[in-house]
Amino acid sequence: MKITRGGRLSGDLAPEVADFTSSSKHDIYIADEVVEINLAHTLCLVQAGIIGREEGRLLASALKEIKISEIPPDMEDIHMVIESELIRKLGEELGGKIHTGKSRNDQVTTALRMRLRKFIIDICMSLIELQQALLRKSEAHTKAVMPGYTHLQHAQPISLSHYLLAYFDMFDRHLARLLSCYKRVNLSPMGAAALAGTGFPIDRLKLAEYLGFEGLIENTLDAVSTRDFSLETVSALTIMMVDVSRIAEEIIIWASNEFGYLNLPDDHSSTSSIMPQKKNPVTAEVLRAKCGDILGDLVSMVTIMKSLPLAYNLDMQELTPHLWNACEVSKKSLKILADLIAKMQFNEERMKSSAVKGSSVATELADMLVRHLGLPFRTAHRVVGEITKELYPSSLSEAPPEKVADLISKKTGKKLEIQLVLSATDPAFNINIRSTIGGPASKEIERMISARRELLKKNQSCVEALSNRLSEKSALLRSLIDSL
Repeated sequence: MKITRGGRLSGDLAPEVADFTSSSKHDIYIADEVVEINLAHTLCLVQAGIIGREEGRLLASALKEIKISEIPPDMEDIHMVIESELIRKLGEELGGKIHTGKSRNDQVTTALRMRLRKFIIDICMSLIELQQALLRKSEAHTKAVMPGYTHLQHAQPISLSHYLLAYFDMFDRHLARLLSCYKRVNLSPMGAAALAGTGFPIDRLKLAEYLGFEGLIENTLDAVSTRDFSLETVSALTIMMVDVSRIAEEIIIWASNEFGYLNLPDDHSSTSSIMPQKKNPVTAEVLRAKCGDILGDLVSMVTIMKSLPLAYNLDMQELTPHLWNACEVSKKSLKILADLIAKMQFNEERMKSSAVKGSSVATELADMLVRHLGLPFRTAHRVVGEITKELYPSSLSEAPPEKVADLISKKTGKKLEIQLVLSATDPAFNINIRSTIGGPASKEIERMISARRELLKKNQSCVEALSNRLSEKSALLRSLIDSL
């Protein structure tokens, strides 16, 4: 039933045009939300005296019976599917009243916000699961020595725990960004109608409360025109997926024979069709690629919205599939990454051996020359650089400490005690002397792990509270509807 045609327009859209302009393929995401919006709107129509209580009861009863698993391809969108079904069941005399005081314009953006806030909650919970996996691994490897890198070259010794906590903190900022987005997503456009509000006495604040929103997008023109909440969320997801791609890349590198820092679980690996020895890091490779997928969604969304005049334009519906794809891919990626990290095994001996070979202790040796010989740091930097060059291919840690001490004496005219050379060239000493806030020293790692355990509990409680609030508001709406 083409309920919006037959007035201003005659005939039906050509089938190919209907298919081209329809959003039905992607509206299934918001089917439940559109039903809920219509229930809340029905309640407000009754409370405002626009329709009678019995009419409201009949509309609500029919709405609750609607179950949509697919949308007919000849229908414009989910909104028309639901209104058509009400008219089919109740006749236009009653079913046709459901659209009083509202528009598809405010209804669709409200439904998008309602569905998106659920996605944000799900993604936040997946982020917390990933953080839990990182924290557990960090707790298990507090003594594991490894080289830290810059430019993929040995830089300074750190612990594996320190490395894993770095990603924990990165993902915690992503969680904070998404929770901040949630506040702006969870604002109601309903009651804005097409763009100028409605002449019917619809209580926008009550309508927002019934639907679980925490406030209004107040200006009615702004309410139906903006999709900044979608752009902001996908921007946050893109930034998050950049870090997913970074850890995925490091997993791929670390699993190589050249590094050998970790062993991938079989259920996250594949082999070759011809080379029987192969164990390919396919999960990490796909995770690395998914960042590009979501970045593509963001670029498409921004490009679609660029230069659109106020208020609503059908271009906006082309943005929505990118939004859902970004949310789905992000959620799946986080779950896969959490499982991968939980199952992979680190080779601590290989990491420690690598830390010894790469002269990553050079900075501490230079610091020793500053502390104990009184050299300016720049002079100490040059001296240690020269010594490192002369010792190559042996590293500072591999060379006999007497030889290192002798080279220091020749270049500076001053003597550094052998014990100090031994300490400076010991990767574990390097780690533990770096005890500034956030550094890799064991005591600081223990403090950070403890603090992040508490942070996880707090964040989980926060996200669960958001989810519970939505469930409670939905249950309250159903209760009010049942009492009509």
